[in-house]
Amino acid sequence: MTPNNTLIERLNQIVDKVHIDEVRDIIDKLTHINLFKHSIEDNLSIDVLYQKIAKELKKEFSIECFTITLITDNKKKILYQQGSLSNKQYNYTSKVSNESIMKITFCDKNLTEYNKLTLNSYFKETIQLIYIQYILLELKNSSMIDPQTQLENRISFNIEMKTLIPLALREKMNIGALLINIDRFQAVNDEHGDDFGDQFLKLYADTIKHHIRSSDIAVRFGGAEFLVLLINVDTEERAMMLANNLREELAQTYLISPNNDKFKKTVCIGVSMFPEDSTDINIIVKNAETALIGAQDIGRNNVLRFKEEEENFIELF
Repeated sequence: MTPNNTLIERLNQIVDKVHIDEVRDIIDKLTHINLFKHSIEDNLSIDVLYQKIAKELKKEFSIECFTITLITDNKKKILYQQGSLSNKQYNYTSKVSNESIMKITFCDKNLTEYNKLTLNSYFKETIQLIYIQYILLELKNSSMIDPQTQLENRISFNIEMKTLIPLALREKMNIGALLINIDRFQAVNDEHGDDFGDQFLKLYADTIKHHIRSSDIAVRFGGAEFLVLLINVDTEERAMMLANNLREELAQTYLISPNNDKFKKTVCIGVSMFPEDSTDINIIVKNAETALIGAQDIGRNNVLRFKEEEENFIELF
């Protein structure tokens, strides 16, 4: 007996002619699904992943409207949505963890049972990949964002500067660095507790974000300290004016305390200018810190511009 050369030849032998074309079609589809799965297993961004899914749905099923939803503890989070869903829908759901279910909802444009079976096969193979990419993105974001204030953290700042500083040098952009510290913040925690202190930090972070441009950068630098980068600010005078405006806004920001009064704090701000003071962003931040210390030495509620000679007055020991 001559051995069969291919699986198809073997199928030809064991499946009757009536069903052989359907079997071949199923094999082709399973092969295509497997290839699609491998194409998205590479280190793709979540946006590229969704784009590939959208392209595949349109190509294979003429589906242009769909939503991917993550359900955890009965709370729904839409991860991706394309188009508007009609009243006629088809859902595919899968358990992706002990706590979470992922649901993909399609516009059901007269999908046949065979279409639905094929869709199920697609997402049975890919749903875990979608979930893993989502989790990786969440982990990345959580490592880049300060959980208390939702501002960028130092990790995010360091990564961003690798791109921004060469661009700023090439385009001859001025950047104003404002290092902001809440005056005697420890007294907030001592008087009203850490939870109130966290709320106060979040309030200040929101005030800072509200009073800078979307192109500027705000960073939680640690403790009660924030760093603001004024991107492409015109002049040093403009940077100082914005720093003083921010100081005044923060001084008027208040939170109702457990004693039912308006709790306020002032800030001191140290200012350094890129590239006037240095072309190294780390030195710029250090200069702003030097200016901040000088402002605090004067007293509360001050803004001070870094000057080269100030370094000589900082006692290191």
